[in-house]
Amino acid sequence: MNRGTLVPFTRVSRTIAAIFALVFMVQTNASAMVINITYDSSITSLGNAAQVEGAISNAANVFDVLYTNNIVVNITAFFDSTIDLGQSTTLETGNPTYSEVTNFLRAARTTAADSNSVASLPAIDPTGGSALWWLPRAEAKALGGVLGVTTNSSSPDGSVYFASTVTYSLNPTNRGVTGQYDLTAVAEHEISEVLGRGFGLNYQGSGFIPYDLFRFTNNGAHNFSVSATNVYFSVNNGASNLANFFGDVISGDIQDWATHTPADSFDAFLTDGQEGYLSYADLTALDILGYALNFHAPKLTAIRNASGKIQLNFTNVTGLDFSILSSTNIALPLTNWPVLGRPIETSVGNYQFTDSNTNKTRFYRAVLN
Repeated sequence: MNRGTLVPFTRVSRTIAAIFALVFMVQTNASAMVINITYDSSITSLGNAAQVEGAISNAANVFDVLYTNNIVVNITAFFDSTIDLGQSTTLETGNPTYSEVTNFLRAARTTAADSNSVASLPAIDPTGGSALWWLPRAEAKALGGVLGVTTNSSSPDGSVYFASTVTYSLNPTNRGVTGQYDLTAVAEHEISEVLGRGFGLNYQGSGFIPYDLFRFTNNGAHNFSVSATNVYFSVNNGASNLANFFGDVISGDIQDWATHTPADSFDAFLTDGQEGYLSYADLTALDILGYALNFHAPKLTAIRNASGKIQLNFTNVTGLDFSILSSTNIALPLTNWPVLGRPIETSVGNYQFTDSNTNKTRFYRAVLN
């Protein structure tokens, strides 16, 4: 992830790094994914190390809650003065055939998006079959432990790096602070790349990874060119555009998102003062790579406040990008429900929205953007 100044692409590592001694275990349910964060001395030696580690672990815990694969992912975190904002190194294993890749994805289906995404994959390798395929080690775990990578392997799966030259917002309930960068959002971005949200595209002879298979320029038109424009993420053979890819392999990660409003944690760029949110496209991107999504639609409660306005409340995973929809006719298709606005997160995982209209009887829904 970049913060405005453009930085060169850093190639994914396929080598095994040393295992570091200090491991931070994220608190999570026994049935959920566990992301172990090892903090390098560049972080543990900081005066505010506890707050920095808390923001990074908060990002890891979001994924632990959202995905239920019984796996352990091992990531080392560093502060680094040579990078722009965030960077990752993803360790990979090889070399499956295209048929094996699609069979791994097919066997890991748990949602409708999974089923649709697998159905969009051609029977014959659409890349032409001249380059190698690789699996990020973490994704090999999520796919059930394949290619010799066991689901609970203690070997490292990747590293994440954060610029030591900027000031970060570290308060989980106040992440959008002018002059500061949202460390939780940057960590979500980089951790997701270790989980498999990166790119191969045979760039500089690097081969392909499964995420490359969900690039489209039109309905049914896969695209594997790093110089292509107007490429988007789709899980139904290109019929629906969930998010536009950034698309510039020189100035950033080509399979990050183009800029969103509000800022998305998977965007290629984040500026100071922005809080990065997780969207439906973000959750789906990992879902279709083999991670078993455990997202539940919000259940709203409503009260009429002292001024007569309807105040809606619900709980969910922290940092998600919701909209509140309303209609006077509950039978209308959801696409016809007007959007009232976005709720605010008043405390971690607690969302609130106040409807300024006091004169109508309305039905409400909260949807993930």
